[in-house]
Amino acid sequence: MRNIGLFTMVFLMSLCAQAQDIHFSQFYNAPLTLNPAMTGLMNHDIRVTANYRSQWESVTVPYRTFSVGLDASILKGFLEDDFFGVGLLMFNDKAGDADLRTTQVQGSVAYSKSLNGDANHYISLGGQFGLVQRSINYSKLTFDSQFDGDVLNTNIASGEELDRDQFAFADFSAGLAWYFVPTKMHSYYAGISMSHLNEPNQSFYTDSRENLYRKMTAHIGMEIGFNESFAFLPGAIFLMQGPHQELNIGGSFKFIFNPDEDQFNQMAMYLGSTHRLNDAQVLMMRFDYGTFGVGFSYDMNFSTLNRASYGRGGPELSVTYRTNVFQNRDYSGPVKCPYFM
Repeated sequence: MRNIGLFTMVFLMSLCAQAQDIHFSQFYNAPLTLNPAMTGLMNHDIRVTANYRSQWESVTVPYRTFSVGLDASILKGFLEDDFFGVGLLMFNDKAGDADLRTTQVQGSVAYSKSLNGDANHYISLGGQFGLVQRSINYSKLTFDSQFDGDVLNTNIASGEELDRDQFAFADFSAGLAWYFVPTKMHSYYAGISMSHLNEPNQSFYTDSRENLYRKMTAHIGMEIGFNESFAFLPGAIFLMQGPHQELNIGGSFKFIFNPDEDQFNQMAMYLGSTHRLNDAQVLMMRFDYGTFGVGFSYDMNFSTLNRASYGRGGPELSVTYRTNVFQNRDYSGPVKCPYFM
């Protein structure tokens, strides 16, 4: 019975990993985790992003996720209106009493092809590849065999035949993105990606397989400018991984405080919300000061879990920094990319 219980526990953790692939509520503020085709899609040359998320602290040991990404738009001007994007993504996720941990390092590359010769209409194809390590701390687990008659005594051997506590595997993803910026105040974009193309084995048992489901991500958004100081940015994202699905839909309002400045020196605030179907309402805000941006969101849970969470899902913080230090903008060409939120 103890072995059955242990197998069930590890199986459920694997199933949760399949159902709950790492993602952020502020998905457009984590472009390299959203779609590899978004690598290098920016009005600047270099972009650094950092994201932190804590979830279910009101229910159990919180799930904490941290990621940092660096990507660059290169060869602008050398390929007429086309350009390449290269990027590096690192993230770490820790969940539960046994410190179930996922650490990943991935590189990405994308090629953006101009569709009209005006440097404002593109289709981008990208790929992502890297290594993932998973680990678990068995010493933090207790079993009924360690009950000494009065209390659980962790000094007593559990007698369990525990398999490997860590392993690594390769992971591959690909994506396609499209965007069009017809005017300064309007832009449209969409994309689709497929993660875990190789369906890697994620089982902690060496003699069994638990393949990680492929994940399909589809996203779409736009910016509708009413004037130079005010815009609306609606958007949606749909994820499907094995038998599990997730839909987020919503938008934000953008307020520009100094519209006479160019976009590299503007101050702007975003206020908005997205609805995650049958799960949560996400409140979001972001402030941009020139090339630096900070975003904050909070998930208000209303699924059946709210009996335990009391509506408290979790906070999320994002930081973005963009710069043109490494390239000559006069030579790179006037490529126009949308701003994502």
